[in-house]
Amino acid sequence: MMFKKLSRKLQINSTMPLALLLLMVLSSGAQGSSVTGEIDVIVINGVAEPADQYTYRLEEFRVPDGIGALHVVFDYTGKHTHSEIEIGLFDPDGFRGTSRFSKSSFYISKYRTTPSYFPGTVAAGDWQISLGFPTVREKSEYEITIRLIPENHPEYTGPLNDPLNDEQRWYQGDFHTHTGHSDAFGCSDTIGRRSPCQVYQVAEAAHQNGLDFVAIADHNTVSHHQDMMVIQPTFPDLLLMRGQEVTTFYGHANVYGTSIPLDFRIGYEGRNIQHIQQQSAGLGSLLSINHPGRETGPSCTGCGWSADSTNYEQLVAIEIVNGTNVETEISGIPFWHELLNRGYRITAIGGSDDHGAGFGSAQPGTPTTVVWADNLSEASILEGVKSGRVYLKTERADDPDITFYAESGEQRWEMGSTIPIDDYSRESILFSVTTAHGDGLTAEWILNGETIDIQDTPEMLNDGNARFLYTLEEPVAGWLRLNLRRDQKITTITNPVYMK
Repeated sequence: MMFKKLSRKLQINSTMPLALLLLMVLSSGAQGSSVTGEIDVIVINGVAEPADQYTYRLEEFRVPDGIGALHVVFDYTGKHTHSEIEIGLFDPDGFRGTSRFSKSSFYISKYRTTPSYFPGTVAAGDWQISLGFPTVREKSEYEITIRLIPENHPEYTGPLNDPLNDEQRWYQGDFHTHTGHSDAFGCSDTIGRRSPCQVYQVAEAAHQNGLDFVAIADHNTVSHHQDMMVIQPTFPDLLLMRGQEVTTFYGHANVYGTSIPLDFRIGYEGRNIQHIQQQSAGLGSLLSINHPGRETGPSCTGCGWSADSTNYEQLVAIEIVNGTNVETEISGIPFWHELLNRGYRITAIGGSDDHGAGFGSAQPGTPTTVVWADNLSEASILEGVKSGRVYLKTERADDPDITFYAESGEQRWEMGSTIPIDDYSRESILFSVTTAHGDGLTAEWILNGETIDIQDTPEMLNDGNARFLYTLEEPVAGWLRLNLRRDQKITTITNPVYMK
């Protein structure tokens, strides 16, 4: 997701008289009583002299209504040589935190905030940057840049676009785990008793299991997002993806890529699932139906999907494998196939639904969902899901990778893409899947929900990989995908290539 460029900048010089400074603030378009949906910027410049040593200074700025977050960047000359300047923050109600010299930038919002500062509403009114001067041996010039991010701006509401890895490639992850912020009590404390799982324990288990990302989606809350922000720097190669499991009486759905809580109360004041879908779409997040094949009853209220007003045109993803339920009676694959046959293009993903951070038999990464993405960020992973270039390893991340695509002549189509069959009505289309460790593998080709071929003898390639090929002599409208099996169990599930 591309965010809007910074729109307006208000320059403040701390040597100005306070009355003139406030006049500039109040008259600036950046500091009016409401916001325009663009990010406005305040820049405060100042000078610290040796005479300021052992003193404090407050730099005031005004926050208008409708701001969801502040992003503050601070720098000064002479750092680590002749000057040290510490920074803190006060909101209209008082102290909001201080990071002294530990951070050159910080982020403040209601649900997730840089450590050293308190999460909470970014209230309209007069705020103050607090500067302390413990050491100023020579003149030091400082600059404070404050970005005012509106509540309706994608940078506040939607997926984060800060990649841990800039490489375009396949990324492996788990879209469904829990912590003690809701009902994950399968962990052990230091003396071996059952205890609530912590965010760091889920992250450690996911990292040990070879994942690139893990979504933590506690039930009807986003309180865990603050812990995720605190812990993320400890895992520079594991993306902690923000989720919430919107848990209703008529079904569960994970929403990814926002820290805004979604109202889950279907039936309250006429609210239905389409209201939840519309709210999610408006935030820029992604909603996926969870374990639709499960039974709903007293032991698991709403576990199966029965929200009859669902707008499937708007639905992006379905969790077709929940934990080890690949072909059990509660598998989500039949539900997904039925929707595909009704013409909906919905990406299949999987989630462990882990409640024990790897302490029990369940493990983050069982199943593993593999997503082709431009980089390792929330925004890119979710865009990858939307594209449909996704497949599932049903057991663990270190199972063999695959490459699956269709081709005709010089044209090639990846998973999630559409073959315009009118253009190829007189040509056959070749479907190909390549993987390592082909011994004992069986390819199961599925066209519009029906198994059309089963192959147990792959072609062995010079690089040691194994390849299965299927030729569709007469293209038909619909979709084609495959399963790979070993010892009769499905090990890999692809998303379809579509034909229209």
